[in-house]
Amino acid sequence: MFKKRFPLLVLFVVSAWFAGAQTRFGFKTGLNFARLSGPSELNDAGAALEKWENVTGFHIGATVSHNFSDNFGLRGEMLYSKKGARYTFEGQSYRIFNYSGGSTLTQGDATYRININNSYLDIPLTGFVRLGNFELSAGVYAGLLLQSVGEGALQYQGNTVPLGNPTGELKFLLDHNYRRDDPAGGNAGQTVTAQVDARTLELPRTLGAYYDLPEDKGALYKTLDYGLIGGLSYYLSQSMYANARLQYGLADLTNNAADLSKARTDNGQLIFRDDQDRNFAIQVSIGFSF
Repeated sequence: MFKKRFPLLVLFVVSAWFAGAQTRFGFKTGLNFARLSGPSELNDAGAALEKWENVTGFHIGATVSHNFSDNFGLRGEMLYSKKGARYTFEGQSYRIFNYSGGSTLTQGDATYRININNSYLDIPLTGFVRLGNFELSAGVYAGLLLQSVGEGALQYQGNTVPLGNPTGELKFLLDHNYRRDDPAGGNAGQTVTAQVDARTLELPRTLGAYYDLPEDKGALYKTLDYGLIGGLSYYLSQSMYANARLQYGLADLTNNAADLSKARTDNGQLIFRDDQDRNFAIQVSIGFSF
């Protein structure tokens, strides 16, 4: 309950603090170099299967600040901010093929490549210290997830269990809306043919975010993010500044009930992961204050 109300609490504190005070309003925009940070799944030999790489997004929004003295103050911001990651999974994997009257487990190797784009309403609250033309800042932020999508591809080749018959090389497109997709959802407009023992199956070529889930487990990415920020600004003039800062998430972004293992099953039963995945971003901005 506290996590859900945290952004409202931040807004209340900022509003109460600045009410009736002489304030300076402003505007800022810039780039995010963002990725998700978390532990990788391991194969049976202990090697990492997952990799998270930076994506470039942007942020834009308004600022309001109050100086307690010439050198010290407090600033609140409200930013639309695009983050995410370029995700790769490569190696030991499985697929379960469902059909009328049963299912067949296969084991083999898979390559997932997904560009994940998560859009947030970020609300940072920072204290700052001016040292000549330089400004140091540090504080906290809360973020509300507005949109969560992913696009990419999956390539899989395996053998059925226990007979060991090959499935052939299967190639799928991935079109994910993590907030809206249904369990077992896919686009059946085009199909992929898989040979599963004596059965020939027609599968959707484009798979939704939860195609491998038999029931609704909720959205993969949680609504609330929060964490710490710190940065450095240089004032080019009295009103214009350049800023660089680090944003380090403390919240676990992923819903464990929907965070499906891609590497293995428990004798054909799905395994869900219990780990911590966080946002990490470097932001560079140009800002103005009035």
